[in-house]
Amino acid sequence: MKRKRDFIWDTGWSMTRFSRLVHQFSGKLPSVPDWAGETAQPPIDVFEDETDVHIEMEVPGMGRSELNIRLDRDRLSIEGFKQSGGDSACLRYICVEREFGVFRRTVEIPASVDASGVRAALVDGVLKIRLPKIIERRRAVVDVPIDE
Repeated sequence: MKRKRDFIWDTGWSMTRFSRLVHQFSGKLPSVPDWAGETAQPPIDVFEDETDVHIEMEVPGMGRSELNIRLDRDRLSIEGFKQSGGDSACLRYICVEREFGVFRRTVEIPASVDASGVRAALVDGVLKIRLPKIIERRRAVVDVPIDE
């Protein structure tokens, strides 16, 4: 028999979402500054083709100045602050599903990449990052000399 707590976790709910739901129905929704310490995790996709590793993250309403992208060896970190749409102190929310606050996502890059060729763009609320792979070129046949 499942307990109530198991149901919450099995359906993919986080404690942050659950606590907001409780606050929503109790009428005691915390103000935006109280949410600032929480972590909003935008959805992310990582895929690759023959020449590039691609990372796409949903960041609707965010601008370039609100995002920081850093490549450190085989890890790419994306940081940002997703602000709420209004002053929640003077509003009475009926439903709150969007997440706001500071976020940081770190992605392990599955291939060696050329750091000088990394490019990022914001297209219709999606951050698109292209990391060109370093393609090692090998000759088909190599004569190896034997040392004496």
